[in-house]
Amino acid sequence: MGIIWHENLTSTNDWALQEAERLDNLSITATFCQTAGRGQQGNKWSSAVGKNLLFSVLIKDFNCFGLTPLPASRQFLLSRAAALSVLSFLEKWGLHACIKWPNDIYVGDKKIAGILIENGLQGKALVRSIIGIGINLGQREFPPELPNPTSVALLTGVDFSREVLQTELQRFAKIFEDKLQEAADAIKDDYEQRLYRKDVWSSYRETSTGARFEARLLGTEDGGRVMLEVHGGSIRTFALKELEFLI
Repeated sequence: MGIIWHENLTSTNDWALQEAERLDNLSITATFCQTAGRGQQGNKWSSAVGKNLLFSVLIKDFNCFGLTPLPASRQFLLSRAAALSVLSFLEKWGLHACIKWPNDIYVGDKKIAGILIENGLQGKALVRSIIGIGINLGQREFPPELPNPTSVALLTGVDFSREVLQTELQRFAKIFEDKLQEAADAIKDDYEQRLYRKDVWSSYRETSTGARFEARLLGTEDGGRVMLEVHGGSIRTFALKELEFLI
């Protein structure tokens, strides 16, 4: 997995998309400074300069799953593989993180990493996927508007130089490449077990109505919808923009 570092970019996802034709499969675009990073649901991804890992992985060949092209109905495999790779990456510092569906990474009730996946479709199949990942490593102060951020530095006291950031991204690349070779069923089972609030009664809000309710998170469907059990035993499923976790 070749890594291309930049001093600054507006967005690693945008640059990878712009250069996708000439970049190799599994190329990684990384930057020390991102001026217009994006998160899920149109949110901005904020990061201090030279403190965190900010990068995007370009996938153009899905043979890693034995599926070329990859059916759009199975694209959630990418979310699972990316999220699990971040969890494995964080274990070096003794951090037992979990996945807040669909692919935010939490330690306790605080967010330490986020993933934004943007796919290119041709008919009903993926021909390209850009997996943008931001991992808070060395940042110790965050903008006040961020509700619950944390970092490896805050949790462990470890500091990160630019050289260490580069080394750590190489380590992540190996973890991710190995994860892509695992069987889809194994990735699914591991992902389900590492879900934030799995089997715990918690509070949620339905975004379309604003209604709050209590539910128990059971798992996810292969298409990516989350399954919740509400009081009375009935099961409800939600897509990404349909549900808010109340923390």
